[in-house]
Amino acid sequence: MRPIREPVQLEWGRLTTIATVLIVVGVVGVAAGLALGQAQRVWLTWLVDLLFFMGIAQGGVAVSAGFYLTQGRWAGSTHFRLAEAFWRFLPLSLLLFLGVCVGADYIFPWIAHPVANPVKAQWLSAPFLLTRDFIAIAIMVLLSWRFVSISRSAEAIAWHHEPDTIEMPPVPIRRWAPLLAICYCVAYTLFAYDLISSLAPQWHSTLFGWWYFATVFWSAICAMSFTAMRMRAALPMDNMFNRGKVRHDLGKMIFAFSVFWMYLTFAQYIVIWYGDLPTETFFIVGRCWHHPWMFMTWMVPVLLWATPFSVLMGVPPKKTPKILGTVALLGLIGVWDLNYVLIVPSLSPDKLPLGWIELAITAGFLGAFIFCAIPGLKLLAEVAVSDALETSDEAAHH
Repeated sequence: MRPIREPVQLEWGRLTTIATVLIVVGVVGVAAGLALGQAQRVWLTWLVDLLFFMGIAQGGVAVSAGFYLTQGRWAGSTHFRLAEAFWRFLPLSLLLFLGVCVGADYIFPWIAHPVANPVKAQWLSAPFLLTRDFIAIAIMVLLSWRFVSISRSAEAIAWHHEPDTIEMPPVPIRRWAPLLAICYCVAYTLFAYDLISSLAPQWHSTLFGWWYFATVFWSAICAMSFTAMRMRAALPMDNMFNRGKVRHDLGKMIFAFSVFWMYLTFAQYIVIWYGDLPTETFFIVGRCWHHPWMFMTWMVPVLLWATPFSVLMGVPPKKTPKILGTVALLGLIGVWDLNYVLIVPSLSPDKLPLGWIELAITAGFLGAFIFCAIPGLKLLAEVAVSDALETSDEAAHH
């Protein structure tokens, strides 16, 4: 039978070429940095980029689980495929975590200078820490693979396209979505304390884990919105991303979770401020009030909260592709900046090591991320067009 429409044809070869070039740049950056004796810069940047890109991929799967848990069916299957488009980077992140193992001596200061507290010293044991984090990533990879497989089943897709019913999601989804969401919160709380907080082992905050996985969740929403706005122009005119309602919903998600992020940020800060304990305040003071980290630190709330809050306050900006895409891109830059200022000042408090090494390695990770996302983006392109045709046919029929 003749298909009702032609397959979506985009320049996937060009995107693959760009990703490949970026990967080569990253490999050269790592090799040159190590050859020039800049091992600490290389491995700290490796950790920053791993957490950033792995967070987007994993956060996207968590967002998809959230759609199921809240019965969010406002764009057919399109927003589910959009959230899951990046998940293939997760298996690669398991391999890339080995770079953290290789550079552990340059990343974790307590390896060369063990902490005095015997209980904390047991927890901050390199073999124990690296093993449990590797296992946590592996568990999240398996859960994400199983969840995405179920989400793409015919039964789940049929449920996506029945927004006017009150039917619950398919049984397998009702089992796996809560499990994935809970494990996501646990795993990224673990990563926050092991891979970020432990670099300054004297510092502690009981809200840090919660705050960090909320940040990762928001970064995935920004990546989804930016991707949607880029694909909107590349796809045929009749696609889901050309609909104001879909753009409005994406904008509302950026706006709402930005406010939630700022709430958690202030809740964490105010307790440290009125406690005024040196073991807590040094982490904040060194980043917010100490040169050369002040500018990069204060850019974080500007990009993650002030910009989305002020720009996306009204309905028209949320529906305007250029505005929504720009705010989402700035949000992603802000989250990368946040990871950088959380990690690097712990080992370089008086110097800002931001140059070609960091840019090259970040380019390499971006290339690997794009390369892994291409299959998901191809599926997203098809679904965004087919969902638009289906809803148009339904509207014409009614």
